[in-house]
Amino acid sequence: MRRRSRSRKRLLVESRGQGLTEYALLLGGIALVLLVGILVFAGHLGDLFSKSTPQGPAFRPPASQASCDSHYVGGCVPSPPPKLDCAELKAFGITGVIHVVGGDPQGLDPDHDGIACD
Repeated sequence: MRRRSRSRKRLLVESRGQGLTEYALLLGGIALVLLVGILVFAGHLGDLFSKSTPQGPAFRPPASQASCDSHYVGGCVPSPPPKLDCAELKAFGITGVIHVVGGDPQGLDPDHDGIACD
């Protein structure tokens, strides 16, 4: 009888061991799938954890000559507001020689030689 009880115990232990092996393989598979998913999206993970400041609508230069400031000749410089600087004008594609006629509401001619952004 002792042999039978030992063999039953052995079967019970072996069946439990097999169950643990199956769980370990299942958890390993899940970990592998998660790892592959992380590697696939690795280029965008930094974006999830970085803080970004909300940006308002982008300012667009005026499309018609009617909204251009009459103090500037040679390029369509928009009337203030907003107050623009030379770098912003270049970003909008307003390039070339722009002459200042009369006042300089945008402050684009600090040396007062009559040429903006020189």
